[in-house]
Amino acid sequence: MTLHLVVHRPAAEGEAAEAERAALQEAVWEVADSHWAPAEGALLVSCDLSAAYLVSHFRGGMARRGHKEPGLLMVVPMNAESAWLGLPEDGEEWVRGAL
Repeated sequence: MTLHLVVHRPAAEGEAAEAERAALQEAVWEVADSHWAPAEGALLVSCDLSAAYLVSHFRGGMARRGHKEPGLLMVVPMNAESAWLGLPEDGEEWVRGAL
């Protein structure tokens, strides 16, 4: 599996932003059984799809749920050279297992 960092900054604010985040979560569940949110606006998603496909899928999934402008949406594949600091121990284990 490939691990992708998904960064999302909703176009809306307040409750509408929460609805956008929920729509993205639902779109993630459509393609990946395994994901983890290390911080607000960031998800780690484990799946074998390309970053370009995931952006397209997430945008379409959000649009189908009424969010035509998803705001900032980035999908970045991670690899063995990826580095981080400050993840909780269980999160670091999950990331290492997914890479």
